[in-house]
Amino acid sequence: MSEATAVSETHDDHHPSDWDYVKIAGILAVLTTIEVLTYFESVFTFFETRWILLTTLFVLMVVKFWLVARMFMHLKQDKPILSQSFAAGLALATGVYLVTLFAFDFFFSA
Repeated sequence: MSEATAVSETHDDHHPSDWDYVKIAGILAVLTTIEVLTYFESVFTFFETRWILLTTLFVLMVVKFWLVARMFMHLKQDKPILSQSFAAGLALATGVYLVTLFAFDFFFSA
């Protein structure tokens, strides 16, 4: 067995199958549908306060980011430092977003 064949066989063992990508795409489609449904007036009145709506949207944002980064960007197979740097970026972006929303009094305005 040549070295190139051995490397390609071990390289393929770490990657998700096509079916895994289809499942992740389906999960992302469902999560995106939930996000889009929050824009409708009837669904918006379901959430009694903005806090519930924003918490739902933040959780969906984090889950979708994690799925895309972990599966499509192959962070699952990479070194842990790369996953940690993506998590730090997500935490920083979320913090900046929250500070901006508080600065413009988004949560308490009618």
